[in-house]
Amino acid sequence: MAATVFGTARFGVIKEVSATGLLVGNLTTTYTAEMAYGKNHLGCDANLSIFNDSSEVTCSGVVATKATGLVPDLASAITLANRAADSLATNSKNLFTGLESGAGLIVTGATLTRANAEFETGEVTSVLKPLISSTGTAILDAT
Repeated sequence: MAATVFGTARFGVIKEVSATGLLVGNLTTTYTAEMAYGKNHLGCDANLSIFNDSSEVTCSGVVATKATGLVPDLASAITLANRAADSLATNSKNLFTGLESGAGLIVTGATLTRANAEFETGEVTSVLKPLISSTGTAILDAT
């Protein structure tokens, strides 16, 4: 039996079958890059190349609305929506590679948690590679 929900049915223990999004409570962005060292004639590191920068964004929070599963699916693109001016750029603001047209966050993982007498919660993990477009189907092409 579903609980009675007062106000907008975004919170509460209700008969949830699935949901489309999250009311984000936590957002973490992790920036990474690869490094390669060049040795001198003594074998000591004398040069450094930093390349292939990217960011991983993890959002977790309460499931927003009942619908058809915790969307988006793996390998789909997502957009961060927030009223704070800089939060839309957190996925790319510390990268040194300029974004190609269509580069965006690609979902690499999702978690949906349901518990007795708790809110339905979820987590979505995504990656941004600045030179890979998230608007085409190339990210799924295994050939």
